[in-house]
Amino acid sequence: DEYGLNYTSIIPTNIYGPHDNFSIENGHVIPGLIHKCYMASQDPEATFTVWGSGSPLRQFIYSEDLARLTLWVLDNYHDVDPIILSVGEEDEVSIREVAEHVADAMGLPRERLVFDTEKSDGQFKKTASNAKLMSLYPEFQFTPIQQGIQQACQWFRDNYETARK
Repeated sequence: DEYGLNYTSIIPTNIYGPHDNFSIENGHVIPGLIHKCYMASQDPEATFTVWGSGSPLRQFIYSEDLARLTLWVLDNYHDVDPIILSVGEEDEVSIREVAEHVADAMGLPRERLVFDTEKSDGQFKKTASNAKLMSLYPEFQFTPIQQGIQQACQWFRDNYETARK
């Protein structure tokens, strides 16, 4: 108030998409899986191994959706309380579903997808409510996860040499 400025915070859920960090060790979940799957696709004997059972549920937001929502927040959201930018709880997907979408998008046969149950699954759910966002911007349409993964995989293949990894 003292300076006449309006500040708020945005809280996105798990992000993925073009230009992300595709590091297998340090990247976001989906970009890391995309890179891991790409590496497996380069060796006909390799498997695409995912840690855990694949059963945990997560909410993922496509980076281009996050960019559009961030611009919307700048123009339309004038509350100091944070706002969660996320798909709804009904759009949570399992890590297994994500890995299958990645394998499909990369053209890797699903029989080469392996879940290493010796590794921990981590927390089963990390749900964030997007009710406030949807009450303020009900017409916003999120990119379906399968479409977003397809686009992210294509971007990674097309930009493999220069992608962060």
